Amino acid sequence: MMPTILIVGAGPAGLMAACEAHRRGAHVILIDEALRPGGQIYRQPAPALGPAAIGLVTERQRKNTILETFASIANDIDYRPNTTAYAIYAGPEVHIAHGEQSEALRPDGLILAPGVSERAVPFPGWTLPGVLYAGGTQALLKAQYVKAGDDVVVAGAGPLPVVLAAQLVEAGARVHSVALLHPMRRMTRKPLSLLAGRAVVREGFEYLKILRRAGVNVLQEWMPLRAEGKERLECVKLVRHDGSGRPLSHSERRIECDLLAINFGFTANSELVSMADADLIYDPERGGWLPLVDRFCRTSVANIFAAGDGAGLGGAWAAAAEGRIAGAAAVQSAQNNALESLNRELAADFLQRDRHKKFQLAVRETLRLPPAVWSWADPDTIVCRCEGVCSDRLRQAMADGHVTLDSIKRNTRAGMGWCGGRTCLSAVAALIADGHPSSSIKAMTPRPLARPVSIAALAQHRAQSDVANTATSGKLAAQT
Repeated sequence: MMPTILIVGAGPAGLMAACEAHRRGAHVILIDEALRPGGQIYRQPAPALGPAAIGLVTERQRKNTILETFASIANDIDYRPNTTAYAIYAGPEVHIAHGEQSEALRPDGLILAPGVSERAVPFPGWTLPGVLYAGGTQALLKAQYVKAGDDVVVAGAGPLPVVLAAQLVEAGARVHSVALLHPMRRMTRKPLSLLAGRAVVREGFEYLKILRRAGVNVLQEWMPLRAEGKERLECVKLVRHDGSGRPLSHSERRIECDLLAINFGFTANSELVSMADADLIYDPERGGWLPLVDRFCRTSVANIFAAGDGAGLGGAWAAAAEGRIAGAAAVQSAQNNALESLNRELAADFLQRDRHKKFQLAVRETLRLPPAVWSWADPDTIVCRCEGVCSDRLRQAMADGHVTLDSIKRNTRAGMGWCGGRTCLSAVAALIADGHPSSSIKAMTPRPLARPVSIAALAQHRAQSDVANTATSGKLAAQT
């Protein structure tokens, strides 16, 4: 009998998992919150805006290859865009919502490829209108060809600030400065890892060339000290730091701007895999709370797999390869077949994944956050944006003996809001541990709803769904 494989997330990992599972004869259900496939990295503009024009030619070619491969099978699977997976129970049983309807699916195999959120480092003024995450700024560019500002400063760690700044320049923005927490040359500490990702490195140099031609000042070992403005952002104060994240006196620069785009790395969207009761480990350099997976992307829970950046930061190339591995393994496992045969069959995918995961060792040198960055916040700086919880309130709770995420949540409401803690939990974990969180720190206990859905959808709920007969409803959903 044809197994049913449910995939959550339509980024490169989810799309390639769907293609591989379909190739092997499975009935595939792919759900994603976005209207169009691609995830954040391969986000597509609305068709009326024409073909994607953001990014280097080589990047767009990779994007088109992934999307065209998926398009070739999209009409043969149950693809459900604009659909949210909001809970997982034993079985696995996955609860999803689309519009004002919700239902429970019970697949033979489940692949979670939910991607990541941006890691927040709170500092004074970071909640002002006009201060945006770099990923959100990039999403506006990719999906709508809209600049979030005209006079721009970009700050953060790792490659994304450089990439975004160059894309904003090409979109016509005036980028005054890029403030990098660490110099990019830190990647050379891992020369063999750098060599493994040489194609990506070449693209990085192309983006740096764009910034040089535009006269953008790239400041290395600098940090945002404060964002200022009455009703919205008016200026940002940057300062050089001592290498550990502490500001150096007499180095401050004030830059007038209407957009400050920030990125200090990423955290995995692990709430669903945690709700499935899979074993997790905390590794902030790889994305925070991550499922423990084996070579074939298997979690500790039978027939549940995790792939892509949501299972550990690896980049788009690694995610695509890992998606194919997870898609094949999920079908094999659902059919009670051994997985060892995949070692030879998917040798090229294992090689691609391992090579780009190795490259991430070099990238992490630029993403590692020194403990002092968690002292940037003033006592009245908001840490949990959803519930308005400030740094001083959190420290008071910790002084009172509340030193777990669950206890902090109960006593301060941090992590209880709309985002479910995706914005603040990494910061709260770092504050609890004085900037040195250990791998054993426990994630916040997951609770439905993992993602916000409407009350109307919950009220119109089908308690059970025969997943073998959902293709028609899924295709209708894709057309609405």
